[in-house]
Amino acid sequence: MPLQNVVPLGVRMPADVREWVEATARRNLRSLNSEIVLALREKMQRTFEKQEARDE
Repeated sequence: MPLQNVVPLGVRMPADVREWVEATARRNLRSLNSEIVLALREKMQRTFEKQEARDE
């Protein structure tokens, strides 16, 4: 992804959520940022699929 398309974002989250994301990232050999982006993209995909199903 080109750097000009990357927007920094500070996120506050509960400690237990951060711990879970950190553990998941370590297990998947990803950075914390990559794990968060992946989770958001997966959520986006599910949302789009639900919307498409409703539109049929």
